[in-house]
Amino acid sequence: MKPSSGMKRISVLMAAAFVDMMGGAMIFPLLPFYALHLKAAPWMIGWMIASFWIAQLASSPLWGRVSDRYGRRPALLVGLSASALGFLVFAFAVTPWMLVLSRLVQGAGGGTTGVAQAYVGDAIEPRDRAKALGWLSAATNAGVMIGPAIGSLATNLGLAAPGLIAATLCLGNVWYAWRWLPESAPHRRPSQQATAPVGPRRPVSAVVWEVFQAPKADVPRLIWIYAVGMLGFMS
Repeated sequence: MKPSSGMKRISVLMAAAFVDMMGGAMIFPLLPFYALHLKAAPWMIGWMIASFWIAQLASSPLWGRVSDRYGRRPALLVGLSASALGFLVFAFAVTPWMLVLSRLVQGAGGGTTGVAQAYVGDAIEPRDRAKALGWLSAATNAGVMIGPAIGSLATNLGLAAPGLIAATLCLGNVWYAWRWLPESAPHRRPSQQATAPVGPRRPVSAVVWEVFQAPKADVPRLIWIYAVGMLGFMS
């Protein structure tokens, strides 16, 4: 595959990631206000926020298996469609539990983030892969940055407006990706994949501990910088 062809695909993927994350960011800061409007108990607000990440954590490995078996493109399209459904549920929620359901559906659809990164690995030559992942991350962060501003302005059109706008953008995103995003690489069923000899498997905890034990490597330093940054963000 030519690098130019691969970068054209990544530009489409960047647009899809931007719109998807912008839709989610439109909803996130409004969630506590909508929950209080529906007379939700204070303890439910935390679970509404956490339910998205719980669903994303649980669905990410499943999306990985689906994309390996059926292809990256179908997995991305289904995930984007699930996000649109979650936004519609949010728009028409009449009970606090419907808000929780909307966040669960949105989180399940957002579990395709790893699939998008795998698409980059399939479609881009190794020498350009880091740059492509950087551009994909930039598009994602731009969507997160712009989304809250659009969501707050959309509330002037009514309580359902942010969810409807996010769902419309996401459905347009589905069409755009379906029209312009080809499959990254021919996929093979697990039975058709070559079986290469591998060494003995080690538990994940052992691998993580080795990373922290490497004082000369840059990875531990980056991990701690990330941890401090996240603590500052949450505080």
